[in-house]
Amino acid sequence: MSSLTISTAKADLRRSLRHARAAISVEQRLAAAWAVCASPQIRQRLRRGKKIAVYVPVGGEFPTWPLILTALHRGCEVYLPRTPRFGRQLQFVRLDQNSIWQLGKFNIPVPFHSEHCSAKSLDTVFVPLLGFDTRCARMGQGGGYYDTTFAFRRVRRSWQKPKLIGLGFAVQQVEALPIEPWDLLLDAVQTECKYLQPLHR
Repeated sequence: MSSLTISTAKADLRRSLRHARAAISVEQRLAAAWAVCASPQIRQRLRRGKKIAVYVPVGGEFPTWPLILTALHRGCEVYLPRTPRFGRQLQFVRLDQNSIWQLGKFNIPVPFHSEHCSAKSLDTVFVPLLGFDTRCARMGQGGGYYDTTFAFRRVRRSWQKPKLIGLGFAVQQVEALPIEPWDLLLDAVQTECKYLQPLHR
């Protein structure tokens, strides 16, 4: 499949997935957010002292505020991504009682804090997505921020840190995503009803 064909297929699929995601009710979203917090696989990662990155949901993304509160309550160090004005490398800023909220790029709220964490030092990163498949391949918004920030994961043979877990609704799963070499592969995807790990790559 040519690069142009893949690009066209991705654009069509993004439109379809955005439509499906937008149809999910507020009640369903809230129930899904708390269901994720009750997942044994997720709770196992929310241990005291662990460095956890979670995104602030915008534009219909899977809600994360219950997860953020649960991680803080369980003693995790929580970091939120800051989108740079230039370039594609995300920064991860500490969220705690000393944080002051600001509006960042794309009007995404981010905390202002003196403490940051490098992408390689995080233990678990919860990643937003538009779509995913059984390989845990991920389709994002198309900006390439997560793909670029965690590109170092692709050259590792064994040690895979941080763990990358996508958060999405079951309706966002597709049979097979059109992917390119730089597209991010996740370690798992958590939906409101299951924890999916890749069957094959």
